[in-house]
Amino acid sequence: MLKINILQTLLRIKSLIVNNKAIIFFLYVKSRLIRRLIYLLTPLFFVSCETISLNNEKAFARVGSIYLYREDIEKNILNFKNKEDSILKVRNFIDDWASKQIILQQAALNLDNDKIKMLQKLVKQYEAELFSITYKQSIVNESLDTLISIKEIDSFMFLNKSIFKLNAPLYQVRYIEFPHDNVDENKIRRSFQRFNNEDKHFLDSLSFQFRDHIFSDSVWLNKIDLLSKIKFLNATNLERYIKKSQFFEIQDTMGVYLFYINNYLKKGDIPPRDFIYPTIKNIILNKRKLKFNKKFEKDILQDAIKSKFYEVY
Repeated sequence: MLKINILQTLLRIKSLIVNNKAIIFFLYVKSRLIRRLIYLLTPLFFVSCETISLNNEKAFARVGSIYLYREDIEKNILNFKNKEDSILKVRNFIDDWASKQIILQQAALNLDNDKIKMLQKLVKQYEAELFSITYKQSIVNESLDTLISIKEIDSFMFLNKSIFKLNAPLYQVRYIEFPHDNVDENKIRRSFQRFNNEDKHFLDSLSFQFRDHIFSDSVWLNKIDLLSKIKFLNATNLERYIKKSQFFEIQDTMGVYLFYINNYLKKGDIPPRDFIYPTIKNIILNKRKLKFNKKFEKDILQDAIKSKFYEVY
């Protein structure tokens, strides 16, 4: 009887072992299937060319306690060429985000407290300055008068002549370069010298025949531009040809060059208004901005005192 009981007990134990193995095997198979499904479904969690398929509440990645969500990626990645491009861009974005977060969290853990406090102070200062500057700039854009009259520019130039003296000469020229065998050579020469409206139209109609040309003789050129555009000119012979209202014709084996100096200004001369208009305009506008900002800061402080929004104890 005792042997039978022992045998029955052993059979129950074996049955339990077999059942446990079956359960373990089932769980193992199930886990393999789950992992396989995850592997197969993972690409579906990446964005396609048109949209991102994850649920808004799902995170794409985590670093410590910080999560990266779908909307974060949508805000930063807008255009995709194709599915492969979308997957690559999203993965690069996630890796870049992770690297920055890891370094940031490591810095927070490893930097000493004094350095952290100093950085936090700098961040607060920068935040305050950024908000203030942006707000004041928006007020300036809405309220500042940006119209500047010619009279105001002339007055500013007259009062500040010394700061506008030229550091290098300027030139107004016209120029044509064409080959020797041009059948319209005489007409070109005559029109170039006379240069009335009809001549300008004629020369412009033939411009495709010229190797190079400058017809806008009201435009000011500096010395570097002049030497680069006029082939026969160089630093050695420049002074020979800089004669106001004088026509020059130069020929060499390469072709014919017609050259005329309409006007020029020497180093130390006062430049024409149109040449320095943008500079003067910026100076006047910046002065207005400074004046406006000072008045704005004073007025906003006074208003805060009157409304008791700002009090000193």
